[in-house]
Amino acid sequence: MKYIATFIICFVLLWATPLQKSPLKKVPAKDIDSRIIDGDLAVLGQFPCGSIISVQWILTTASNIYGFDSVTVVAGVVDLNGSGVLTQSSEVIPYYDFNPPKNVVHNIGLIRLSTPLTFYRYVAAITLADNLLEDGADVTISGWGATSSHSDDDSTQHLYYADLVTIRNSECSAIYGNILESTVVCAGPGTDSVKNACYDDSGDPLILDVNTNPVHVGLLSSLGSLNCESGIPSGFIRTACFRNWIRDVTGV
Repeated sequence: MKYIATFIICFVLLWATPLQKSPLKKVPAKDIDSRIIDGDLAVLGQFPCGSIISVQWILTTASNIYGFDSVTVVAGVVDLNGSGVLTQSSEVIPYYDFNPPKNVVHNIGLIRLSTPLTFYRYVAAITLADNLLEDGADVTISGWGATSSHSDDDSTQHLYYADLVTIRNSECSAIYGNILESTVVCAGPGTDSVKNACYDDSGDPLILDVNTNPVHVGLLSSLGSLNCESGIPSGFIRTACFRNWIRDVTGV
């Protein structure tokens, strides 16, 4: 049996176009329920992430949408005291070679929206990478996951950001074993006090040149997501490796 779930808060850009009239309903972020993260019911403040790639398409992990007939998307939220625009999916598309028990290397999926978004200051599309990311690149991750693996309160009030640095896959394989393929890039702590992605950050976007010319280069898979304060790297699906598939499905 498949289910319907409200589960996703989308990556937003603060440098987008001016506010336009939108046909979509605005809702208080705290009233959104129920949210699903990797098949489990989330608590208040936990939102799996996706990235807006056009007015009608969202990029996320396959594990966030696998097994669902439809999802509800809320875009434009950076603070749970605020509100976002609400729309439904018309189709959810996990990558065709996604295998749930082994979801590290093909964990990517797409959501088609039934009603197009209207772009404004807090809602806009992110450019997708066509070229593979180099080692030693400064990147940024954003998401609604936990801020500590030891915290009694898993909820977050704001959309958080952390700076990371990409590393060679050989370094990552030395930690996790030979489970990596070229479709995965690993990133570890940068200069931020936040050392890593954390649990419930599934689908978070990895962004290159976030302050100048932001480009979506990856999205958080399941690898290393419990190492919130450690120096252990997290694994991200490389956007460029699936660029042709994304283009074929969405036209983006």
